[in-house]
Amino acid sequence: MRAWRNATGTKTFRAEFLASDGVRVTLKRGDGRILTFAMAKLHPNDQVWVRGKIDPAELAANAAPPKGAAFDQLEFGDTREAVEKKLKASKFVTGDLNETFLGRTGLNGIYKTKETIGGLHCFLFFDWTAGGALREVTLQTQPVGKGQYITSLRGNWAQLIDLLNKLHGRPVQGSGFPDLKDLQDGLILGSHLWYTDEGHSVILGTGQEGQGYNVVVRITSEHIRPVPLGGNENDDRVENSRPKASDLQP
Repeated sequence: MRAWRNATGTKTFRAEFLASDGVRVTLKRGDGRILTFAMAKLHPNDQVWVRGKIDPAELAANAAPPKGAAFDQLEFGDTREAVEKKLKASKFVTGDLNETFLGRTGLNGIYKTKETIGGLHCFLFFDWTAGGALREVTLQTQPVGKGQYITSLRGNWAQLIDLLNKLHGRPVQGSGFPDLKDLQDGLILGSHLWYTDEGHSVILGTGQEGQGYNVVVRITSEHIRPVPLGGNENDDRVENSRPKASDLQP
């Protein structure tokens, strides 16, 4: 455990360093929860400290495009052009194909599932490596207000558990529907974690962004370790930084 500061040095917190790929850093708080966020959010001195802890061999490995199935026909390592082509041909998603709008905003939030899940459509967001290869796909329901958190989102969350169980088997970690009071703006509070056959991670949870709340499925090429809380293996959670549309590369 060590003290960390935010980028401006105005706030401090204590956490254990777990890993970094030179772009993002993963820390473990004292309560056992894991936070993953852009390293640029740390104080410059802390960034220097982290860079000194990065294994050069691991950094070189992370530079290679990830491989393996992501979502539908998408695969980790696909270029944006390949992703766009596959999305246009997909039987499961639909999107606004206005080329001018698409060129200005990128792919994030343009495509959504054709069918609703638990009464809600899921919109697709993408994250890329520095070389432009797909490394993460996130599905987010349209946001609802605080009063609809349980009534609108719980059914969607439950149906996604059934769907992900069929795709990936029993989760390696699972807990109940996240409590509204535990949410924080800008973070996803994960309730379930699955591993794909390639060892990639699928995290299901709920999140808050401003006054809106939604269910989130994060499909990432990272291998996220389970984080036990309170010694109850049936009530473990994973916490990750929310991939905001403004933060993701178009």
